[in-house]
Amino acid sequence: MRRLAVLFAAVAAVGAATLALRFGDRWPQIVALTRNGMDTLLDLSALAGLRLEALTVEGRVNTHPEDVLAALDVERGTPILSIDVAEAREAIESLPWVKSARIERQLPDAVHIVLEERTAYALWQRGSRYTLIDAEGHAIADVPGQVGELPLVVGADAPAHAFALFEALKAAPEVGTRVKAAVRIGGRRWNLHVDSYEDGLTVRLPESGLAEAIARLAALQREHAILERDIAAVDLRLPDRLVVQLTAPPAAKAATPALPPSAVKSAKNNI
Repeated sequence: MRRLAVLFAAVAAVGAATLALRFGDRWPQIVALTRNGMDTLLDLSALAGLRLEALTVEGRVNTHPEDVLAALDVERGTPILSIDVAEAREAIESLPWVKSARIERQLPDAVHIVLEERTAYALWQRGSRYTLIDAEGHAIADVPGQVGELPLVVGADAPAHAFALFEALKAAPEVGTRVKAAVRIGGRRWNLHVDSYEDGLTVRLPESGLAEAIARLAALQREHAILERDIAAVDLRLPDRLVVQLTAPPAAKAATPALPPSAVKSAKNNI
């Protein structure tokens, strides 16, 4: 079939070139007449019943019906044979929630669309902007703020690495179910925030050996309930030791002087 199609295209091209040479200046008029003829045939097909009367969409959950109609760009009564299925599919797949689409003409008068929508996997925060992302790191849509129980990820490259992190956390539910946010540090590693993003316990994960570090934290939780301790942070960046930061008592917090700007800069450089 491919060879026949190529042969047909070649013959058509040669024929068109021959006709163009034969008729010279009148060739554009002949093309226009041919197009008008095709439009007339499509109109006749519509009169014969081959026109759009019904549109059904399967798999739509988050995609608005109006957006599908706008992407399809047809109306009732349109000659069904005039609908460019490939072009319509491309337009529908450009919609935020649509991962893939299949469009079928169901002659004589119906078009059926099957959608596969994206699934929101996490919420990506950039300053005051929140965006739903799927497991592939694809940005779906902006939202005003927190959506349900979706975990929060922060960092320019966080969407591209979130799936690997949360898959590793699935193997350690005693930890993973309590992670509320994950912050990407320097494009190299993660900080996890347990129970609360604002004032929960922070877990500093290493650059490599992510799954091993999470498994180690899960073992510490099972054996020593480390996440219930009065500590502010757990540092797992060193494989041969565990570093914890105790929670300072309220009086100590109030009495702690602020670091000078030079010290803050030095601390950031050592992250």
